[in-house]
Amino acid sequence: MANYKFQLNPKEPREDMIERHRDFGKVLHNYQKMTHPLYRTPLYRYRSILLGVLIVLTLTWMIVEFGGNQQEKKHRADSIRKSDSIAKEKTPNANR
Repeated sequence: MANYKFQLNPKEPREDMIERHRDFGKVLHNYQKMTHPLYRTPLYRYRSILLGVLIVLTLTWMIVEFGGNQQEKKHRADSIRKSDSIAKEKTPNANR
């Protein structure tokens, strides 16, 4: 069994402690923040986050599209040259 300590006659809090926690504006702000769903907030409200995501996506696309592996590009160029030379060998020359 857990040991719970109940105070039947607790001391009243001091007036300055009560005043410190009496902030209706903060309560109202927290209530509105919790009841307004996040999915209804437009994307452009958080411009810096949206801009950051767009920059990251653009950089990722550019790296994938243009960065590539240099050996892979060289291999593609070699295979294209080979296929061109094979095509030239198979085509009969009209000048002969």
